[in-house]
Amino acid sequence: MNSTRAIGAVLADRFRLDRLIGTGGMASVYEAADSALGRTVAVKLFRNDSLDGAGPERQSGEIALLASLNHFALVTLYDAGTTEINGAPRTFIVMEYVDGSDLRTRIQAGPPLEQTDVARMGADLAEALHYVHERGIIHRDIKPANVLLGASGFPGRSMHAKLADFGIARLLDETRLTATGTLLGTASYLSPEQALGGALGSPTDLYSLGLVLLECLTGERAYPGTAVESAMARLQRQPSVPDSLGAGWVDLLTAMTSRDPADRPTAAEAALTLRALETPGPADAPATVDQSAAATELLATTGMESTAAMPAPTQLLPAAGDAPAQTLLLPVTPFTPAPPTAATVVAPVLAPVAASIAPTPTPTAAASGGVLRSPGSQPRAMPKRAVIVGSVVIAVVMLGALIALFIATQTIQPVAPPPNYPAVEGQLGTSLQQLQESVNP
Repeated sequence: MNSTRAIGAVLADRFRLDRLIGTGGMASVYEAADSALGRTVAVKLFRNDSLDGAGPERQSGEIALLASLNHFALVTLYDAGTTEINGAPRTFIVMEYVDGSDLRTRIQAGPPLEQTDVARMGADLAEALHYVHERGIIHRDIKPANVLLGASGFPGRSMHAKLADFGIARLLDETRLTATGTLLGTASYLSPEQALGGALGSPTDLYSLGLVLLECLTGERAYPGTAVESAMARLQRQPSVPDSLGAGWVDLLTAMTSRDPADRPTAAEAALTLRALETPGPADAPATVDQSAAATELLATTGMESTAAMPAPTQLLPAAGDAPAQTLLLPVTPFTPAPPTAATVVAPVLAPVAASIAPTPTPTAAASGGVLRSPGSQPRAMPKRAVIVGSVVIAVVMLGALIALFIATQTIQPVAPPPNYPAVEGQLGTSLQQLQESVNP
């Protein structure tokens, strides 16, 4: 039947079908107007040959159960019923309308989704699975087309995901569909037990969700091809999970798509792991840098060849006594002597002064009763005040020594004795004597 022929029909005197959103093998989905509450809803209209032969009583019970589900990652079911369209009976359900596209459209548009977005979306969906599995309901048809993406409206998050059609298979006659050769579910996302027609349980949903997440990350289906080819492929090989996704993703997706249902994680376990993958952690981070190698590289860049050339920042001493050996840490501040100057000529004078102001090491009791000793090969740092006082005293002594050296090196010139002239008698001798006396000091 042409799906567009139902547009304009009013269901239950309340829901007017306005626009065809999409169509599938069992039903068509319409955007509709709820005249009673004045809101936009989504209506899924099933084909008349998909009705459950068990009768309206069972349908009412199943619809009541599905309508009781309330989770932020589930499309809420509002109402359901049966109507007649163009002379044929049709079953319909009324659901929350999500204004956005579905995950299938997003994957086809490319490129592959970011790992952070996939982890966040997957965690939300896994939480929803845990919620319904606890109530005894399984989805059985998890696929990208059943994941609706709505605008987030929150900074840093572009979308939020909602899982649609939860439990819809419970409204259908599973026995009759299987007997006619129709599998419940989409071939590309079937679990191995679904492909073999075995018993289904909550691990089935985890397998399908794993394939959906893998497709989001790679942009490719794990099992493409026809329905038969796709179903047979999963019985022969595991899906290929690229190592480039990181160890965390590889471990999780490999476990979720395990052929044995018992080896798959629960929905709660998958949700917790996906939450951890929202922010890349140790499982996906590069190996940590070896600290010793980093130290060697740092020394090379600073011109030092090894830590032996550096003053030890701490001194390790064993505690005394018979108690178990303990290690005490003694901070040591290396003392850098001043460069040699001309004043080294007075070293014998300064040595006693330096010895008089040098601090005497004081034993310190250790926590275990031992004594903390300064090693002889490691100079002790002098107190700041002692250094200042010592520097002043050394400067004064050096100044005095320099002055003394200067005076000692000066040559004292002796006073020359007056010349001894020969004695001259007469007036000339008298004149010479007077001249001599006038020039004497």
